[in-house]
Amino acid sequence: MNENIIKEVFSVYEVLKDSVKVAKRSINKEIFTLHNRTIFWAEQKELMLGKLTDTEEELDDIMVLSLFASFERELRGFIQKIIEGNINKRTKTIERITSLTTNSIERWTINDMVEAFSDIVEGELRGRVKQIYEYRNWIAHGKNPKRLPSARTDPKTVHISLVDFILQAKGATSIPVKT
Repeated sequence: MNENIIKEVFSVYEVLKDSVKVAKRSINKEIFTLHNRTIFWAEQKELMLGKLTDTEEELDDIMVLSLFASFERELRGFIQKIIEGNINKRTKTIERITSLTTNSIERWTINDMVEAFSDIVEGELRGRVKQIYEYRNWIAHGKNPKRLPSARTDPKTVHISLVDFILQAKGATSIPVKT
């Protein structure tokens, strides 16, 4: 698994977050020449500052989605590599079982995949990843106020937790093959 994918997504978040800060500063300091050909041109100062604050909140949620989507893709690919790399007997039956497993991985649940690493990844960290997934689902499915997630999170916490999971899960490549 490559934790750099998560780091790259987080880097995009940092650039966007800082861009919002710069836009807020330009509005507060009334540097109107920077606003030409933007949505800020000819808008009321307080209205635009409010929109930027709302934008920051939405950006956080969108980045949680993006970070987790990148993590999920890496996790599924990593599990496939473990399966394919740890088969020491090559028979038609084993090849069919491997093929079935790798073809069905898209239907595996995140919780099952996270728990597959229970011997390698700390329990508290696995729990955090599951909470992040729950929060990601809440965002992705419209932020239903009647069904709040058990915990909220932010992109920085998500970034740290997912990178930590990946680094610990990499120990799976040293799992002894049972025959």
